[in-house]
Amino acid sequence: MKLKVQICLLVILLGMANASCHSRGIDVTIQNSSHVPLRNVEVDYPGAAFGIASISPGGTYWYHIKPLDDGDLTIGFELENGKNFKQKQVRVHKGEAGKLVIVVEQDSREQFLTRIERK
Repeated sequence: MKLKVQICLLVILLGMANASCHSRGIDVTIQNSSHVPLRNVEVDYPGAAFGIASISPGGTYWYHIKPLDDGDLTIGFELENGKNFKQKQVRVHKGEAGKLVIVVEQDSREQFLTRIERK
């Protein structure tokens, strides 16, 4: 009986330890709602940056960040015509946790715009 209790306690402790090891930070999802691919996508945030070669129309890309300081998160990408788009998105803070969705869209004049969904 003692062995079963010890095993149960060990399983509970391991489960609690695993739950507490989750890395704080912000899950960033880039959602391409335009009808063209986004190329050379780069996201800059305080202390680091990440990028991806391309996000297809209707596609998404997810990345987990840990801002090292307070500051702006910026997204940039290259358009099909070779021009660059760059825009500040939102202020992030050191130690912040949560989710951000950056939605890239085009308006009726084919101009790019972004919107942020904070979760």
